[in-house]
Amino acid sequence: MNRAGSIWFWSLLGAFIAAALGTAINFATDLKTNFLAWGLVVAFTLATGLISGISQVLIRGGDGTKTTGTTNVYNVRHSQVNAWLVFLILGVSGSVLAAIFVGVHFAKSFQTAGTPIPAVAEPSPSTSTTTISTTTSTTSTAPQPATNEDIAQFVTAYYRLMPDTRAGWPLIGPNLQRRGQSDYEAHWGRISAVDVHSASATSATTVRVRITLHYRDGRPSPTETHELTVVPYDGRLRIDADTLIRAK
Repeated sequence: MNRAGSIWFWSLLGAFIAAALGTAINFATDLKTNFLAWGLVVAFTLATGLISGISQVLIRGGDGTKTTGTTNVYNVRHSQVNAWLVFLILGVSGSVLAAIFVGVHFAKSFQTAGTPIPAVAEPSPSTSTTTISTTTSTTSTAPQPATNEDIAQFVTAYYRLMPDTRAGWPLIGPNLQRRGQSDYEAHWGRISAVDVHSASATSATTVRVRITLHYRDGRPSPTETHELTVVPYDGRLRIDADTLIRAK
């Protein structure tokens, strides 16, 4: 290869490496902390400078003087020729590495582009418990205050569970729970069944209920009227007070 051909070859290779450097900078800027991308920027920067230097050596000749004509490239010192070969290998290797990196990057981009964008998850509706696992009032924002009908249904459902103290104990409030779980279980342990005749709200927090208690020992079954205070506690309704109004 003559000197003029060498100059054109290294100039074109320098332009190619410079273009690769610009591409690497773009990817490194987009990917921010990707070390491979920034490593390519450094490699291509060094390669651009080295190839530029080689082009100047070819233009001026191996001894630093400007040359003309078609002097053969092998007139340049042997050590310089070896250095050019190293730079050529470095440039080609870096270009292949850049091509692989760019290909992988675009493959991931296409794969991502082909993946359906997940729909925005709607906030799960908050639930206000108005009965024991039978009727719930749902809303997409804040829980709505319980209505008179809600608390009446809650009381009815509570007595229909009794005498199941395991299910009933979590449904009474802290005020009634102060009497102790053992007393609560002892009271309902004497009852075999409960009939609910009526339950109606007398205010936003009180329910008047009429029930018949059936005792296990066969004693007469009294029909009692209770006034219960129902309050929200820990996100659910609870019976927090029980007043006996009438028994017969």
